[in-house]
Amino acid sequence: MNHSVLNRILMLDHVADERYCQHQRRSTSAAAIVGTLTVFGLLEYRVLVEHRVSWDLIWVIYAMGATKIALMLWYRFRN
Repeated sequence: MNHSVLNRILMLDHVADERYCQHQRRSTSAAAIVGTLTVFGLLEYRVLVEHRVSWDLIWVIYAMGATKIALMLWYRFRN
């Protein structure tokens, strides 16, 4: 019993090739950028409208930035 549509949706019908890896990398990068901008927008809203500083959101932004810089340095010196 072969579910070809389900295999195509779950991407089980092929071995991960270079295009698949590039698409996965780009989508992950875009998701991280959108997530960072969303958290930053929420932080700005809380500061400007609610007049309070949300320290948890500031730490999330710092964690995302530190992870990005650490991985950039890791890949730079590993390759």
